[in-house]
Amino acid sequence: MVIGLLILTSIPTVTGVAQAIHGQKKHKEREKDARRMQKFYIDVSCEAQNSRIREIHEKRLVLRDDRVWIGPHEALNPCKEGYVAEAFYIEYPDNERVPVPMGLVSQVRDDPPLLNWIYVDKDTMELKYGNKSASIEHHVGPWDWTEDEQRITFDESEAFVAVEDTSTRQWQLYYDMENDGLNGFLAKGRRRFQIKLERTLIPGAEGGK
Repeated sequence: MVIGLLILTSIPTVTGVAQAIHGQKKHKEREKDARRMQKFYIDVSCEAQNSRIREIHEKRLVLRDDRVWIGPHEALNPCKEGYVAEAFYIEYPDNERVPVPMGLVSQVRDDPPLLNWIYVDKDTMELKYGNKSASIEHHVGPWDWTEDEQRITFDESEAFVAVEDTSTRQWQLYYDMENDGLNGFLAKGRRRFQIKLERTLIPGAEGGK
């Protein structure tokens, strides 16, 4: 009887501890979600030793004609080369994908404001942007950040590639999903560099605002 009473009286304590742990986890998750909702610019970093690296190193991503391009250094909107990506993380709304992947969203215009998903085209490996209808058949995630939260990852990798457009001499973004130099997706001889994408937080900016 005494033992039973001790067990019964200990249940609230155990339950309380469990609730506290659960509450702490939820609090940490909310903090992480809040950090993910912070808007950021996306800047290019490249370690390759080449005279043409200066054309893309420390430049900023812009969105134009449904594709992702490398724009000017520290570009801000309005920008003549495209809409400067102002991105944040949020879950992609597709219950068919289990688990639900973390998506990457950017505003694509100011008036009226419009948000689009950034995704990898499954047929070309180009980084593109569009609404749910345009993106759902392609690779929409998971997007994330590195352990230090400084750089962007896709499917736990940083296999981003800058590819020169032969007609305009501008640089477009691709993702090397198979780590084979985009074999089968690009013509031989097209200039390309493996790059990293760095997050530059926009002070006071939160996703959806």
